[in-house]
Amino acid sequence: MDNILKFVVAIFLVTVAVSCTSKKEVKVQPNILWINCDDLGRELACYGNTDVYTPNMDKLAKQGVKYVNAYANAPVCSASRSSQITGTYPSAYNLLNHRTMDRVPLEEGVVPIMELFRKEGYFCTNGWAHKMTKNGKEDYNFSGKNFFDGTDWNQRAEGQPFFAQVQIHEPHRVFVEDKEHPLDADEITIPEVYPDHPIIRADWKLYLESVQTADKRVGYILDRLEKEGLADNTIVILFGDHGRPHLRDKQWLYEGGLAIPLIVRYPKKMNAGSVYEGLVSLVDVTASSLKFAGIKVQEYMHGKDVLNGEKREYMFGFRQRCGDAVDNIRSITDGRYKLIWNRMPELPYMQLTSYKKLQYPAFTLYKVLDKKGELKAPYNQFMAETRPEFELYDLKNDPNEFINLAESKEHTKIQKRLYGELSSMLNEVEKNMFVESPEAIERAKQGSHAFLVNGFKKKGLKPDASDEEILQKWEEKLLKN
Repeated sequence: MDNILKFVVAIFLVTVAVSCTSKKEVKVQPNILWINCDDLGRELACYGNTDVYTPNMDKLAKQGVKYVNAYANAPVCSASRSSQITGTYPSAYNLLNHRTMDRVPLEEGVVPIMELFRKEGYFCTNGWAHKMTKNGKEDYNFSGKNFFDGTDWNQRAEGQPFFAQVQIHEPHRVFVEDKEHPLDADEITIPEVYPDHPIIRADWKLYLESVQTADKRVGYILDRLEKEGLADNTIVILFGDHGRPHLRDKQWLYEGGLAIPLIVRYPKKMNAGSVYEGLVSLVDVTASSLKFAGIKVQEYMHGKDVLNGEKREYMFGFRQRCGDAVDNIRSITDGRYKLIWNRMPELPYMQLTSYKKLQYPAFTLYKVLDKKGELKAPYNQFMAETRPEFELYDLKNDPNEFINLAESKEHTKIQKRLYGELSSMLNEVEKNMFVESPEAIERAKQGSHAFLVNGFKKKGLKPDASDEEILQKWEEKLLKN
């Protein structure tokens, strides 16, 4: 009888062991999908814009968590993308100058996030939403190769988890019309940060229609996940790589340049339709993505696991050279107040930037209106020949950032606190900051000038075209009706 009892117990223990082993073996790692929209601000219906038609992103927000205070760390693509893909602030590892002329490998021990995923068995991809057989945008400010395993998650081995990036070009300029859901320039609402002018209206209309085009591409991606049976085990993270492509926004540390939408859908794990009001940075998306996959966040990373419950107290912004526009700006916000530190205050806001001169009608419009004395306050502030060293804004009462409180005695303690936090962070992350050589800057300027000349030629403009001639071309294009 004792032998029979021992045999039964032994069989039971073996069964339990096999059961536990089986459960461990069948553990499924979640797929992680980043949908990265180029230059996408918060101009979505689910973020309160009543003019734009974005049913797919709105649906995603209802199925996931909407983060209403999410920000990029840099207001231009290469610096922002380099920052996010490493999980570090861009000035810490020579990632900040836009399309760095003298790119070098990352420091030893610092790696793109794909390497960390790959070590855990993930297949890493990067493709365009409209053509996932083609390599998607990278634009990293460091050298290297073979960052990704493919362009489409369907290239992976059967059952292999994937970390995929899908790039959407819109709403980056040049804007595209949405003929399926056209908008009326006379009926849309212009943000108060811009003067209400026909050129501005026409340009803003095209921006919103480009956002709508991006939304269609998002719909295609989400539909594909459903059809392939991947939706329930794929964490979808949608965001803009930085703020919207308009004057005083992209390439600047004002809200329009850094503020982005961020929507995360994790079926059965995150509360569908909820809203998170805390601060979130794109480097936090990096850290959180690793944690979602059960991968350790690296010590050199500056991101926090905000998507899984950690809190962020401050959000930082970084701006250096963008094309031929050399600059040096840093910012910090606690969500209510923002401090901007212009470390080259002798420069004008409207210094030459060939990219904007070619593609932003407002860049020329402001100059023409200012010459005529028709650019009124507060918009004419942007035409000043120099800048204050510090700009302090109350984002609650002055969301357009027009009223500089830096000289206000009532806000001295606030400015001192923010400056102290900003300085402390910069002293740590910028102690080995790379400084571009004069030769590299000159090459960047020459490249930007060539881009401008070539673009002017296509428009029928001479390289030395006057502001009035440039504006006339914009009028012909945007006010054609």
